[in-house]
Amino acid sequence: MLTLSPITITKASGEPEPFIESKLVKSLASTGVSADVASQTLDYLKQHLKSGITTKDIHDHVATYLRENAPVNHFYNYGLKRAIMELGPSGHPFEYIVSDVLNHYGYKTEVGVIVLGKCVTHEIDVIAKKEAKQFFIECKFHNGAGVKTDIQVALYTYARYLDIKSAMEQGHGTQIAFYPWLITNTKVTSEVLDYAKCVGLELTSWTYPENHGLSDLIMAAGLHPVTLAYHLPKFKINQLLERNIVTCARLKQAIDDRAVTDILSQDETKKILEDIKVICK
Repeated sequence: MLTLSPITITKASGEPEPFIESKLVKSLASTGVSADVASQTLDYLKQHLKSGITTKDIHDHVATYLRENAPVNHFYNYGLKRAIMELGPSGHPFEYIVSDVLNHYGYKTEVGVIVLGKCVTHEIDVIAKKEAKQFFIECKFHNGAGVKTDIQVALYTYARYLDIKSAMEQGHGTQIAFYPWLITNTKVTSEVLDYAKCVGLELTSWTYPENHGLSDLIMAAGLHPVTLAYHLPKFKINQLLERNIVTCARLKQAIDDRAVTDILSQDETKKILEDIKVICK
């Protein structure tokens, strides 16, 4: 049974809602935090709770406690959602995150592919191939909290797929099975869930499917975004993103190849390598 608190918090959307202790505990558990540390974190947070407190303030208090009292990889996992949003405002780095994650799970991927449909030409964010299946992926990126991916995105994704599928089957027959796939860094509306199930649209949101949402896939693969390197100045993070160095794993490779000596100082390189050992698997 949910434990309700008389404290009302303010969501990123501006809407009020009661603070629910079990939701925070569940969120912490998803990052690998033990039950004891989750309980201690909750006790710490209660010292700072007051009606109207924002979800951002709650996140900051929890992150402060985890940084000082939990294994450092749990601190980074807790900050994962915000770090993904900080890849923006462009959605381009997010497409490379998705591509790298799918590569980890055995897909061969291409980013930003121009494809001829039956009626019009499309630029597909990511094309992923595995065995005799080919997926046309729409990567819907949001860089603001409190936003859900809505039905318009799902309708758009599926309509583009139908146009491409028609052209592909004319050219390649049916030896390869084609599928649409929507991947987003936020939650989706209930309409999107219903529509995806109805038409056969593959769907991966931040927390869906359960235990296989995008956050789960990223943490399991160890492909955390470079925006988790909090000690680096924002302008240097942006310089790395401009070179498509979007994950800590890509940054490690770039350092090994001496490809970022013009961006990072020796001290910064030493510190980021220490972080990468913790963040990335």
